Amino acid sequence: MKKVLTGLSNNVTANKQKIKVWSESFRKYSDGEIILILANANDDDRKTCDELNIKYYEVVVEDTWYINHKRLEHTRDFIRQSDGDVFLATDVFDVLFQSDPFEKMDLDNYDVFISREGILVCEEPWNADVINKVFPDETRSCMQTEIVCSGIIGGKKEALISLYHKLNDMCENSLNGHNIKDQAALIIMVKNNEIERLKSFSLDEGWAMHCQSAGPTQFFESWGLKNSLIRKGYGIPELKEDGLVYTQSGIKYDMVHQFNRVENWKKIITKEYE
Repeated sequence: MKKVLTGLSNNVTANKQKIKVWSESFRKYSDGEIILILANANDDDRKTCDELNIKYYEVVVEDTWYINHKRLEHTRDFIRQSDGDVFLATDVFDVLFQSDPFEKMDLDNYDVFISREGILVCEEPWNADVINKVFPDETRSCMQTEIVCSGIIGGKKEALISLYHKLNDMCENSLNGHNIKDQAALIIMVKNNEIERLKSFSLDEGWAMHCQSAGPTQFFESWGLKNSLIRKGYGIPELKEDGLVYTQSGIKYDMVHQFNRVENWKKIITKEYE
């Protein structure tokens, strides 16, 4: 079974260090292949990928203001032409690996893997605002839905081709009230039970944690996110003395997302990749 890590990035040379953290932390724990979807590449970007020992698949994104959902069709097309069997598509600039995320994927029982953030849409102003601006007819029915993150999605080839195709169609046919649409589309699909054989990891299962909602950011207490996680029984993710992030029950997260939003965490967990 061939495993592939991918993600789409433009401005690669300017963000070389961020991509190094993403690729080298994955390589430390997994034997999966790394292939970057390289958007609007120039010769320096190709050279940077070569220096980082990363294979790449070139695409053109004409309107980078909407790159967060324009990546959907390119991710779909990359997976379609790839000889991989199972994929993990993530954000590139702010994902760090602490173990092999493919190991928790139960491929006998599930085809698609995502992660929940531990917070309801009604409890987190940003996601609620985006859904209201992009898919206003869905706003009310999404309020009691737990936020799922579009920045980390894994699964089998055909299932992901189908998922990315549907997400892209939703975004392309939505209102242009916000330039980041893909997460809102994913939340709606999950709420409507539109993804077959879906495994949605909870925050306390240790697959992925997202610092926007579960890390000590500037909004963690003022928005009530910390109390919400405690009230739901998830507990608070912790950075421990070994420089790794764990669930409150002591399970090491496979992936830490948005670590750059917590400056003291970022300094510690990225130190070995400097």
